[in-house]
Amino acid sequence: MKKSVFALAFCASFSLANPLEFDTLSANFTQSVQSEDAKINYTGDFSATKEHAVWHYTSPTKKNIFFSFTKVTVIEPDLEQAIITNIKETPNLVAILSGAKQNKSGAYEAELDGVKYFITTQNDAPNQISYTDKLDNKVVINLQSVRKNEKIDEKIFAPNIPNHYDIITQ
Repeated sequence: MKKSVFALAFCASFSLANPLEFDTLSANFTQSVQSEDAKINYTGDFSATKEHAVWHYTSPTKKNIFFSFTKVTVIEPDLEQAIITNIKETPNLVAILSGAKQNKSGAYEAELDGVKYFITTQNDAPNQISYTDKLDNKVVINLQSVRKNEKIDEKIFAPNIPNHYDIITQ
């Protein structure tokens, strides 16, 4: 009897597990941003822990965005500049996913800083995040090759700004 109760509780914990919860999360992504007049597509990869995230954009231009609890650092090699800003002004993937609640259709919704995010999942992991930003741009981020809870070297979350780059602090 004890074994069957344990087995039932064990199975129930997996069926009730939130697919948006993670210790680490990595994926390739495609991001489309649609404004009233134009559409642009980005590609790259990202890695995140509960404390940090890094997004490496590879096209159409290279850009690296480093997130921590206190700041965001954007490094733009083509412009030879780095922009350092307060996290309150930039969407934070960890906050979005951890604050998401499942809706009636089975998708997840979160609201952060007045923006509503819609998240769908596949294979117990997020696979799409969509939202309309404060400038009325429609943004869709599709995730591919999602990897949850794999070991990530913490060194990748430290921005390395070349000495000759201009640094803009906001």
